[in-house]
Amino acid sequence: MKITRRKFFGGLASLGALSGCRAFSAAAGEKPLLKFGVVSDVHVRLATDGRTLAEGYETDTLEKTFAYFRDHGVDAVMIAGDMADLGLVRELKAVAAAWYKVFPGDRAPDGRKVERLFVLGNHDAFGLRNGARIFKDADVLRREAIQADPKKAWAECFDEEWRPYYVKSVKGFDFFCSHWQPGIWCNGVAETGCAGCVDAFRGLMEKCDPSRPFFYVQHPHPRDTVYGRCAWGMDDGSATRLLSAFPQAIAFSGHSHEPLTNEKSIWRGAFTSVATGSLRYLAAGALWNLEHTAGYENGRSNVYLPGGVRREDRSAFYAAYDSPKMMENETNRPDIRVGQVVNVYEDRVEFAKREFVSGLQLGDDWVVELPAKPRSFVSFAREAKPAEFPSGSLLSAVRTKARTRGLKRDDSEIASQEKDAVRLDFPAATVGGQVAEYEICAENAGGSVCTVRICAINGLYPRHHANFAAAVTATVPVDSLPVGAETVRVTPLDCWGNRGKALEARIRG
Repeated sequence: MKITRRKFFGGLASLGALSGCRAFSAAAGEKPLLKFGVVSDVHVRLATDGRTLAEGYETDTLEKTFAYFRDHGVDAVMIAGDMADLGLVRELKAVAAAWYKVFPGDRAPDGRKVERLFVLGNHDAFGLRNGARIFKDADVLRREAIQADPKKAWAECFDEEWRPYYVKSVKGFDFFCSHWQPGIWCNGVAETGCAGCVDAFRGLMEKCDPSRPFFYVQHPHPRDTVYGRCAWGMDDGSATRLLSAFPQAIAFSGHSHEPLTNEKSIWRGAFTSVATGSLRYLAAGALWNLEHTAGYENGRSNVYLPGGVRREDRSAFYAAYDSPKMMENETNRPDIRVGQVVNVYEDRVEFAKREFVSGLQLGDDWVVELPAKPRSFVSFAREAKPAEFPSGSLLSAVRTKARTRGLKRDDSEIASQEKDAVRLDFPAATVGGQVAEYEICAENAGGSVCTVRICAINGLYPRHHANFAAAVTATVPVDSLPVGAETVRVTPLDCWGNRGKALEARIRG
């Protein structure tokens, strides 16, 4: 698949300005054959009173996102699952209310119908368990949970029949949509995927024009596509097997909440697979380069087992990847909410990525030129420029004391404790490629040992965002470094594992 980058010109507009920036195809006045918006993992949550929405889980950003899509003339909007955080009908109704506020009667301001391409995710589909946090009475919970009667819930919210999977045509382009099946729990590494839809969809896909793309959406990632073999949120392989026979297929999936600054969010293999990012809480920090990562100081407290790690080996895996941490769990703190506008032309498909809190464009468009041809992650890694520190950057390393974060692991709990630590201060890597993580290596008389990685929080933001250039402070426990360490080195890495030039300093204090 031949891929290019369409560079944006001029300053990045705010969300309120609505005009935004354009790739030079749009600047030349070329109109797409089809345009649709894409989001996932909205996670609207009901408050404990059972009536209002919980603080931080309202529909404000969702409404702004819908309005952005409306004002950019989309023909359809896709939500790739996890609309109702606790799986409750009232949460789904809040999503519907936001939709109809922006698209009354499913119509754009000019009267055009805008299609809904919404599917359920695991959060939507397991309300009889998660909804019990709000509704303690079992009979009340059955009335409130989407899981108990998805057909009734869907009809009440969207005045449309709910089916486990369905097909819609938008301006002559087919969308194959598969819901997460109610009651099926999430395991992160072998999700159900296209539950029961494979045979039905295959027959319909075989009738599609091979010279035009069609689109597929489900909540989990098709196995072994986006983010590689260790992605959290992969399906059982059913979607990958189905779609591999159709090079014109373009699949969308959510579930992992990974950032769209990770270039592994788009995979160009036997078909095209695109991760959606998330419109609620970011969960980066465990997937950037797990194939060759020692451990994350500021990653999630409970790292999910990736594909290939047997559950009986979890203790060794946790020891290597999830040791007790001192840094705040930064990866859940940035309020970064992302989505895409997809433009379909005769000869290509363009994916414009946007961050909806700041209103900034999130890097260059991805462009898939048609007809599609495979291209590996390795080839992109070879072409990528590594992330670099600005010229003249300095590293500070000072001994201190700090407390570890308490964490739960399986059924056990590890309490917080004070430890000797090293505090590192250094500028963010803002030059060249997009930084994904920082590797921390320490050296003693016996040599250099690299034991810690931290998620590069600045690399999750658009380049024009103030936080992209924010300086970094990392506090790591001494016992995670080699005994007698005298010097420390910090190296920026991109999502491919390419290394920039390191900063080095003696440990003081």
